[in-house]
Amino acid sequence: MLAYRVETIEELGDGASPGFLLLPDDLDDLERARRLAKNVAGVFSTRTKDEQRDQAAEIHAYADDIAALKKDPQAAAAFYASLPPHIRDDLPQIIAATGSSTAKEDLAAFSQALGAALAAPTAIPGFAKVRSQLLKPAGRDVAWNRLALLKGSGAPASYRASAARALALDEFVAGPRGDFRAGTVTDVNAYGFPPDTVAMALSVLEGDGAVIRDTFARMGGDDVRLSQTEKMKLFVQYAKGHGYGDHVADSLGRVLADGSEAVDERPGRHSPEAAAFAFDTIAAMGSFGEDLPLTAADSMSAIAKSYAHEMVTGTRIDRALYRSSTIGAPEGWTDVAGVTPSFHLSPGDTFRFLRTFAADERATGDFDAAMATFYHDTMVSAAHMDRGQDTGQFEMVSKVFGDFGGIEYKAISEVRGEMDAQDELLRDIVKNTLSLGIDKLPVGELAGLGGAVVRERVVNAAWDVAKAYGISTALDGWADSFETRAEKLEAKQLDYVVRHRYDLAGMLYEAGFPASAPPPELISGTTGRLKTYDEIVAEATREAGNGDREKTLRDKLARYERWMDDNPRFDAKMEDSARLGTSTLSRDVIDIWS
Repeated sequence: MLAYRVETIEELGDGASPGFLLLPDDLDDLERARRLAKNVAGVFSTRTKDEQRDQAAEIHAYADDIAALKKDPQAAAAFYASLPPHIRDDLPQIIAATGSSTAKEDLAAFSQALGAALAAPTAIPGFAKVRSQLLKPAGRDVAWNRLALLKGSGAPASYRASAARALALDEFVAGPRGDFRAGTVTDVNAYGFPPDTVAMALSVLEGDGAVIRDTFARMGGDDVRLSQTEKMKLFVQYAKGHGYGDHVADSLGRVLADGSEAVDERPGRHSPEAAAFAFDTIAAMGSFGEDLPLTAADSMSAIAKSYAHEMVTGTRIDRALYRSSTIGAPEGWTDVAGVTPSFHLSPGDTFRFLRTFAADERATGDFDAAMATFYHDTMVSAAHMDRGQDTGQFEMVSKVFGDFGGIEYKAISEVRGEMDAQDELLRDIVKNTLSLGIDKLPVGELAGLGGAVVRERVVNAAWDVAKAYGISTALDGWADSFETRAEKLEAKQLDYVVRHRYDLAGMLYEAGFPASAPPPELISGTTGRLKTYDEIVAEATREAGNGDREKTLRDKLARYERWMDDNPRFDAKMEDSARLGTSTLSRDVIDIWS
């Protein structure tokens, strides 16, 4: 009937008489889309094994035309309105069953066309029914196929969330003991999608934090009385109880990170909505500690990085140690300069959350790289604050980060084992300091003039050393064992304990804390600033040659120490900050409060 009407309008509407209805420019496009749907359906009208190879080639031949529909939402809507429902609901598995080597890109073409149709207002009456049908509960296989079609479609996040709830999540929250498997090995191999409808539904939610937060708040419907944290825990319990649970945990982790705005918002400046979601996430995931499936570790690390202010605040043991985790500050709380948490964690909740990604070396490495910058910038800011009226913020910041470093190290060492944790810390120090090639690099580069990479390694080394310094007050014996294993790793001896003092002294002096002018031999000829510890070591290495490097280094550092001794206030502030940075106390008390 449509074709007949098109033909009639074309014959009558020659443009001579303005009274005739003119043919819309895109009506031909709609007709082509309808024919394309008919052709695609025809490919799958018979599905014997002998014809599967031909089917794969034919579908791929249509892929470009289908992909082009994403530029014409009305034509895309006409395509799906004309596609038989049983073909649409089976598309992902039908394509995978052909054994097509291009199944992934072919399905992407179908998905993008659907996303375009769903994203734009449509005047195609038949598509309204399609839009509605995709949101209706269905059997496992159909639910998996619909979710696979929506995944990567670019459809509006609110629509994807409605589909995720209707096709899997509401049913799961209401009855989490069911079997939600659907995708076959063939499907998983073809697309790399999870075989579980719960994991698929979670993955469809990714990308929009506001929609994710709304989905978790309403998931399960009005009859479900679970709190948000209880819902989060359901997914982990389900993941831990099934062989394909790694997919569920992986998808859950990414969704929780998106809902917490771990990427799109800045640390220390989170919106109240994102912070409240992160607060629940940390409580829920932390309750599992190292038993959280490892596939979620990178997402937990991302949340910890984004909420570094809350992590550091959470390990403070100088105020309200008995506190519970709360959004508002506990009674008697005092703020630390440069640390602006959106909520206040208890030491136990913080410690348990750190354990969720402590087993993953890459995840802890990513977290520590972010923490290194936070530590450096906060210490420098505190030094600037104290250069006028000394408020003691420099010492306070050093103590707070020292407490955190000790508790983080305890989490890692208990999960991985003490020796493994020490070896990793040693490797980081060696990588970030010795690998700079301090006997080869120009002094200017070590002072930060040679690029962001060198500065990043220096900043990372400072945090690694701060953690190492804070691990024990009995540093001598610990250092000996560390150096012995460093030799086994063919690394040079590193004065990591000594370095910490000069890192702090450099921060204070560069910030303008009152002190006499350093002697000329302590001023860099390249930068005109106080020499860094790396520069002094580099000089000692070059001047000693094949001689006694340690004696040469001691002689140079002695001049540094004499200058600090001549400035009692400066020296005392540096010493107090270094000693307050030790974390033995935090490691000892966390066992009681965790």
